[in-house]
Amino acid sequence: MTYYQLLMSPDKELGIKTLNNVAVNYFELGLCDLSYQIWDELYHGIQGSLENYSSLLPVISCNMGNALRQSGYYEEAYRVLMQGLKRCFDTGAVYAMPELILQLSILSMKLGSLEEANSLYALGKNIFGWCRQPAVNQSMEELMKQNFLLYCTEDMASH
Repeated sequence: MTYYQLLMSPDKELGIKTLNNVAVNYFELGLCDLSYQIWDELYHGIQGSLENYSSLLPVISCNMGNALRQSGYYEEAYRVLMQGLKRCFDTGAVYAMPELILQLSILSMKLGSLEEANSLYALGKNIFGWCRQPAVNQSMEELMKQNFLLYCTEDMASH
């Protein structure tokens, strides 16, 4: 089954989630360009879709932003991550919020906004503690080396 067939399947939401998870696996195997291509297609496809898959955009944005950040495309990564964070608030889908905020803190530092970076880092650390994750005990420098990749799970609400 091709990517296009998965996106055109009767259960389009399942296709989007499956493609995201395949892209995460590709990224972890070092196939970063291929995973980025999938996330880019999903990201633009969700934004241009008349169907309501907006709640999946934060996860896709988190993964795509991670790939861009790791490749040194900081400004584009910042834009994609901000779009994902906005969709968290628009849709109430907060699953990806901690990872989005911590990546934005890293990018703020890379882009020279130390005050914003420190504020986002503090917020991100607290949100991780309130959500599904254990507390963040790494320094900003340690976080810069970390990947923030999310799988789409079956229990994620899409609407």
